[in-house]
Amino acid sequence: MADASGIGLALAYCCATVLYPDGLSGVSVTGRQTVVRRGWLLPSDLFTAESVRNEINFVTATIASSRNEASGWAEPLGQPWEVLERISPTVSVSREDGETVRIIFPPDGTEACGVVGLWLDDGSAGALASCAVAVKADDTVAGVASVLAGMLEGAVAQGDTVWVPGHMLQGRMAGYGQSVQVSRRQAQRYRVSVWTADAMVREGLSSTLDTALAGLNWITTLDGRSAQLRFLDVQDVDTMQNQAIYRRDFLYEIVFDTLQVCWAADMLFGVGTGLWRGSAAWCDG
Repeated sequence: MADASGIGLALAYCCATVLYPDGLSGVSVTGRQTVVRRGWLLPSDLFTAESVRNEINFVTATIASSRNEASGWAEPLGQPWEVLERISPTVSVSREDGETVRIIFPPDGTEACGVVGLWLDDGSAGALASCAVAVKADDTVAGVASVLAGMLEGAVAQGDTVWVPGHMLQGRMAGYGQSVQVSRRQAQRYRVSVWTADAMVREGLSSTLDTALAGLNWITTLDGRSAQLRFLDVQDVDTMQNQAIYRRDFLYEIVFDTLQVCWAADMLFGVGTGLWRGSAAWCDG
């Protein structure tokens, strides 16, 4: 999930790819060592041997004040959930007869995963009409059958089969899905600063960075999604000229989403589901 610091880091990565087109192991566009980071300069960046005063350039990405202005950006209407990723089950079930369900693990050695459920469908189940087990990689088919049988009154497990004498039994399996919801959409200002001890180097470095970012409308965030990049302003900050340090600031507004992420199983049954290993969930529709 993207947050303000993560967006700043993504902006710093974007600047690094511009200044080091051949990768960080290559040479920067200025031919000089250029340090790109999220956050302000440290005292060591100003006063040690390897500092801005010794032909080392710095580019920083920091959060800038938004002056308490309302962004005017609204999240999607209704805040809908969107499924991003789905994991299909590798386990399966087979109904041997009206009272017996067989649980099947993948025969080719594939890791067992998924949710296996049983459902008494003859209307005589009492308080618990259905049950489900989340299968883990170290589970055995007999162990899953035993746990399922223990959750249904009158059920019997033997090996990979479960049955309930005198009742109709159905088996179901389901996978998992990752869903996200946009809980907030915001516009945050960021400052990209170029620091150097040479005014001419500042001009060249700033021009390269400005031109490259001007061609970008979107940047990739750390979670693989996208954020909108909008240019706002540029200014020179020469208050440290007497220390031979030249700085140029570029102000950007980045629009990004704050997300809620949830992993959940696909629906097995329409009513009452019991989940194994200490958690339970119930639904009435």
